[in-house]
Amino acid sequence: MIPQGNKTTKNQTKQLLLVLLFILACILLSNQINHSNMREDSMVRYENGVYRMPDTDEMVCIGTNLIFVPNIDYEDIDSGEFDYYDFMTMPYASGVSISADEGWYDLGHNALWHNYDKFQGIRTITREGKEKNCGVYLMTLCFDNPDITYNLSIPNANGLVRVYCNDNNLGFLWKRTNEWTPGIGFGYGYVPIIPDENGIARIMIAISTNTKINNPGLISMPGLSPSTAGMTEAVIPSLWLMIQLILFLFVLGGGFLISKTFKNRTIFYLFIATELMILAFTLIDCNFISLDTYTREIVKFDLFIFINTVTFIFVNTFFAQRTKKRKQFFIFAPIVVGTIATILVFWAGSSSLTLSPLFPLVPEIVFTLFVALLTAYNLVFIHFGEDIALYACIVVVCQLFFCVNAISNINRIVNIPTYSVFFVIADTTLEFFFVMRYVIQSRKLEDTMEHMQFLVQEKTLRISEINKDLFNTNKRLMENEQARKNVLSNVSHDLRTPITAIRGYAEILLSRKGNLSDSQQENYLRNIIRRAEQMERIISDIVELTRLESNANEFQFMDVSISELLDEICMMYSADLQDTKKEIVVELPDDDLLFVKADPKKLSRVFENLISNAINYTYEEARIVVKAWREGEGKDIHKQTIHIEVSDNGIGIPENEVKNIFDRFYRAKNSGQNIKGTGIGLSIVKTIIDRHNATISVKSAIGRGTSFHIEMKATYR
Repeated sequence: MIPQGNKTTKNQTKQLLLVLLFILACILLSNQINHSNMREDSMVRYENGVYRMPDTDEMVCIGTNLIFVPNIDYEDIDSGEFDYYDFMTMPYASGVSISADEGWYDLGHNALWHNYDKFQGIRTITREGKEKNCGVYLMTLCFDNPDITYNLSIPNANGLVRVYCNDNNLGFLWKRTNEWTPGIGFGYGYVPIIPDENGIARIMIAISTNTKINNPGLISMPGLSPSTAGMTEAVIPSLWLMIQLILFLFVLGGGFLISKTFKNRTIFYLFIATELMILAFTLIDCNFISLDTYTREIVKFDLFIFINTVTFIFVNTFFAQRTKKRKQFFIFAPIVVGTIATILVFWAGSSSLTLSPLFPLVPEIVFTLFVALLTAYNLVFIHFGEDIALYACIVVVCQLFFCVNAISNINRIVNIPTYSVFFVIADTTLEFFFVMRYVIQSRKLEDTMEHMQFLVQEKTLRISEINKDLFNTNKRLMENEQARKNVLSNVSHDLRTPITAIRGYAEILLSRKGNLSDSQQENYLRNIIRRAEQMERIISDIVELTRLESNANEFQFMDVSISELLDEICMMYSADLQDTKKEIVVELPDDDLLFVKADPKKLSRVFENLISNAINYTYEEARIVVKAWREGEGKDIHKQTIHIEVSDNGIGIPENEVKNIFDRFYRAKNSGQNIKGTGIGLSIVKTIIDRHNATISVKSAIGRGTSFHIEMKATYR
C-alpha cells in the first residue's frame, strides 16, 4: 500500500507539470496572437509628399511621414477657416511618426518643424465651456484604381476623432457626438475613403482631446483596406463580442440553476461580478462603449484593479471551507489593503496623468505583480496538491495573461484583444469545473420527502421519454411496413409480366412439343431466357436500391476526377456503338481534371445509367452529348461547383411526367414495351446523387430529347 505522503507528492508533481505546460501554451498562444494581430508600418512608397498605395487585398498601415498641424480643431475645418493646403502657411511638422507613448508630444526622430518661428506650443482652446487641446494629421494618398472604395480605420486615439477626405466631412469615429458624451460605438472606427477622379485622397484626421490627457492624438497607426476586407475587420470583432456575451448569458442562466446546490452562493456572485467587469473592460477598451479619453482611462484602471481583486477573492473562496477563519483573515486582508491603497494612490495622482504616460501603467503593473505573488503563495504553499487547486491555477494563469495583455494594449489589426481569449479560456474552465462538481453529483436534499419527489419526477420524466421513444419507434415501424407493402406491390406488378410470359411459353412447349419446329422451340426458349434475365435485373436493382438507402457505409468517398471518369465510361460505350448510327460526343476541359469528393464506383453507376438510358431512348440515328465544366473558377474552392450534363436527341419525356421519373418503378408512358428497363435505374441515380450532397435536374421535350444536369461541389486534389 502506497503511503499517503507519497500519493500527495505525486499529485503535486503532476499538477505542477500540468500548470507549467499550461503556462507554456499560454505564452505561445499569446505571442502568436499578438504577432499575427499587430499593426506594423507597411512602408508604403512615399514620393513628393504622396503615398503610392499598392494594389493589395490586405490592410496597409501608415505609421511614418505624416504631417501634423497643431491647434486646429474640426470646427475650424467645418467653418472653412482651415483646408488641406493651409498648413503650408502655419507651423507644422512633416515626417511625423505615430507614437503610442506620448501621442503628438512625440512626433518621432524624423519629424521636421516648418514655420517654427510662429509656433507657440499646444494651446488650450475653450469652446462651449469646455477646454481642450487639438491638432490635425494630414496625408495624401494616390490610388491606381480610383473606383475602389477603401476603409480608413484607427484602432486607438486619445481624443475625439473626425475624418475628412478631399474636404468632405466623413464623420466621427466610434460614433460619438462629442468628446465628453458617452455613447455606443462599433469597435474599431472606420470610414470609407473615396478618392477623386485622379485617384487622389487628401486625408485630414482632426483630434480634440481633454487637456488632462498626457498623450493626446493618434496612438495607433491608421490602416487602409478595401471595403470588403474592412467590413470583415469590423464584423469579426462584433461576432467575437457576441460569442462572449452568449457565453456570459449561458453562464448566468446555467450558473443560477447550479448555484442552488451551493451552501454559500458567494462564489457564484463573485464569478458573475468578475465576468461583468471583464465584459465592461472589453466594451470600453474596444470602443463598443465610447467615453471621453480621460474618463476612459480612469474607468479602465478602476475595472482593472477590481478584476484582479475580485478574481483573487473568487479563487480563494474555493478553499474557504478548508481554511481556518484566522488564516482567511491573513489571506484576504493584504489584497483588500492593497486594492484600497492602489486606488487611493491613483486618484490622488490622477491630476498627474498629464505628467507621464507611465503613471497609469506603474500602479497597474505593481498591483498585478502583488496579486500574482500573493496568489502564488496561497496556491503553492497552502493548497497545492488539492484536486480543486488545478482549476484554480488555470484560472489564475489566465488572469495573469489577461492582465499582461491588457496592459500591453498593442495596436491590433482586427479588434479581438488577446486578453479576451484568455477570458474565454478561464470562463470555459470554470464552467467545466462547476459542471463536474455540482451537476454530475446530486445535491443532498434536506429531507426524505423532497428526495423522493425528486426521484418520482425523474422516473416520470424517464417514462415519458420512453413513451415518446416507443411512439417514434412504432411510427417508424408503421412507415417501414407501408414502404414494405409498396415495394411488394411494385415488385409483384413488375414480376407478374415476365412470370406470365415464362409460364405461357412453357405451357406451349409442354402442350405442343411434338408440333413445334426447332426454330419455334428455340424462339420460345430464348424468350423464356430473356424474361428470366428481366426478372433478374428487377431483383438486382431492388436489392441495390435497398442497400443504398439503408446503409450509409456503402459509400467510400475519395478525390475523383470527373474528366477521367467520364472519358473512361464514354470510351466503353463508344466501342459498343461502333456498328450503329449512334454516336457519343464528349466535351471536357483540356486543362482541368474537375476533382470532386465522391465514391467512384457509385458515381460510375450514375453516369452509366444516364448514358445507357440515352442510348436506349433515342432513334436509330442519335447524338448523345456528355460534357462537364467548372463554375466559379477564381473564387474560393468552397464556392466552386462542377457541372455534368448528359443530353440526347431522343424520344423525350412528356412534360407532365418529368417530375415522376425518379420514383421507383416509374416509366414514362412513351418508353415502349420493347425497351429494357425496370423503372428503378433513375431512383438509384437520385439516391446516389443525394448521398453526395449534389443535385440533379431534368429538361425534356417530346421528340426533341432529354438532358440530365448534375451539380456537385468542387474540391482540391
